[in-house]
Amino acid sequence: MTGCRFLFISSNGDKIIKISQPKNHKYKSVPQLANQNVLEVILFYKNKDRKPHQLLTIEFDRFRLDSNGNYEETEVDRKRAFHNFFAFGMPSLLEGVEVDDKPLPIPVAPIVPTDSEKRSLYSYINEKLPNLAAAAPYVVESKIKASREKYEEFKTMAKKSKNRLK
Repeated sequence: MTGCRFLFISSNGDKIIKISQPKNHKYKSVPQLANQNVLEVILFYKNKDRKPHQLLTIEFDRFRLDSNGNYEETEVDRKRAFHNFFAFGMPSLLEGVEVDDKPLPIPVAPIVPTDSEKRSLYSYINEKLPNLAAAAPYVVESKIKASREKYEEFKTMAKKSKNRLK
């Protein structure tokens, strides 16, 4: 069976707060982080004997909490999150560019944690999820590397589509 854990990490990495999974794109209030930019971390893992056992992957997002520590995902946020998929994820994409005579949009850069946020995350995992600790640095760095490589690929595709139309 699989599970996931949602975390907010403060921008300077000094606070990590476990939060419940959002319902209807609305997060529970986190007053300790009010008016701050936070890194949302979602850990996906396999369970063994009802406890986290193997870290599968990790996702990152960054946003600002309001004065009460609330955040509600908007339609704009959802569009930003899926922008690269919709703009670059279709197999016949370049064929469509040639037909429409318009270049591909600029891809959205990946969201990656800072060094202090990574140190805080590793510390949290070591303390609260020791079974995931050994694989955590590898999974995090692999995710960051894959995200950056995919972004570079999308940038190259956008440049080629622009050059094709000249």
